[in-house]
Amino acid sequence: MNPRTVHQFPLKPGSHPTPEHGMCAMEMVAWLAGEPHTDEPACACPVIGSVVRCFNDALPSDADRERLLRPLVPMLLNTKSSRAIESARASLVADCVARVIAPIMLQRSYRRTEADTLLGMAPLRNRDGARHALQCIPTGDLKAARWVLQRAADSELPPPLWVSGVVWAAREVGAPGGWYILTELLRAMAQVGRVPMPNSGTHVGA
Repeated sequence: MNPRTVHQFPLKPGSHPTPEHGMCAMEMVAWLAGEPHTDEPACACPVIGSVVRCFNDALPSDADRERLLRPLVPMLLNTKSSRAIESARASLVADCVARVIAPIMLQRSYRRTEADTLLGMAPLRNRDGARHALQCIPTGDLKAARWVLQRAADSELPPPLWVSGVVWAAREVGAPGGWYILTELLRAMAQVGRVPMPNSGTHVGA
C-alpha cells in the first residue's frame, strides 16, 4: 500500500463527499490519520479544527490554501488533548486578537493610545485579561475582535464555538498580513501541550 502523504489531493473550500473531490484541511488531517472521511477528525483538537475550517474557507483561492494551509496540515495530527490544553489554545486565540490584530487596526484609525495599551499588556491567559483588553477597544470599533474577546471574557460558549471569530478579525487586517497572522497562530496552537507551559492560572474558556 502506498503511504499517505499531504500532497496527494488538492485543498479545496467547503466539505466534500470523497477525497477524490478534494479536501478541506481538516478532511486531509482525517485522511492522513487513517480515519473515516470527516472534517472533524478524532485525532485533532476541536479548538484548532474550528479555526482551521473557517480559515480554509475564508482564503480567496486554492493557491492560497496550498501556500498557507498545506504546510500546517501535518502539525494538526494528534493534537487532541485535555480540556485544559483546549482552554490554553483558546487563550492564544484571544491573545492574538487583543495584542496582535486589534493594535494593527487601532493604529490605522489613529487610536494610538488604545493600541499602545493593548501592545503593553501581558499575554492573555484568563478571563480577566480578555475583559481588560475588551475595555481598550472603543465600543463600535473592530466588531469581529470585540465579538471574540466578549466570548472569551464571559465564557458564554465553549471555545470551539467562538474561536473561529479570529479569522474574521484577521480578515479585516487584509491580505497578506492577516493570513500570516493566522498561520503563526495555528503553529503556536499546535505546539501547546507538546512543550512545557508555565502555570498561568485559569485559562480562557476553562
